[in-house]
Amino acid sequence: MKLKEGIVTNSIDGESFAIATGKAAKHFNGLVKNNPTAAFIFELLKKEQTENSIVHAILEKYEVDEATARADVRELLALLKSKNLVED
Repeated sequence: MKLKEGIVTNSIDGESFAIATGKAAKHFNGLVKNNPTAAFIFELLKKEQTENSIVHAILEKYEVDEATARADVRELLALLKSKNLVED
């Protein structure tokens, strides 16, 4: 899976966010404010990823156990899918 075309990420004054532009804005009209971990995942999702690849990247970057990382990744991916921000 990866971010749909037209989902743009940026950081201003230390705040990370994502917005939908172009055709993607027809399905999502809003702003996603990301904490540092979510911002990291959004960056990963600019290229094709699997849940496992994201979990492994989180484990390499942060001091967290696998069960917690997997639960957090699943929660964020479910939200992104519900908002139509990623494609499988």
